[in-house]
Amino acid sequence: MKRHQSLIPLSHDHHSGLVLAQQLILGRSKAPRSDWPTDRRQQVRRVIEFFKTDLRQHFKAEEAHVFPAAVEQLREGADLARQLIEEHDEMRAQIRELEKDPTTRLEERLSSFGQCLKEHIRKEEEILFERIQEEMDPAELEALGVRLRTFYPSHADGSYCRT
Repeated sequence: MKRHQSLIPLSHDHHSGLVLAQQLILGRSKAPRSDWPTDRRQQVRRVIEFFKTDLRQHFKAEEAHVFPAAVEQLREGADLARQLIEEHDEMRAQIRELEKDPTTRLEERLSSFGQCLKEHIRKEEEILFERIQEEMDPAELEALGVRLRTFYPSHADGSYCRT
């Protein structure tokens, strides 16, 4: 299903998150010109930076606007929102642990974080967003897009193409 324009900024974030997840799971990038490091300690720095610059804000946007809308508008939305918030909390905890100890069992820990991120994004894209588009009142979906623009000011004019 084509993504509704209100959800496109989140889907763009999800694409970046899936790229990161794949790199963490594999321990390397598949892209020949990627600057993704093969050293796991350098990867820790990159994943923490990604969390601080991208993922933290993304989680806030979902928790402030998307999940409450799901609770209000979707059948069984409360259960789905609860699951997704628990996954956010688990990923935050994993990042805190990487910050505390950026050297031990990195292969296992980074791969685990990548797998959690990948599964979480797939659940949001394939279950949450599909259900939002199918079940949510169109006016409410548009209103959700307006609220999300506070988290994505570069899209305040309604454009969603990243440059």
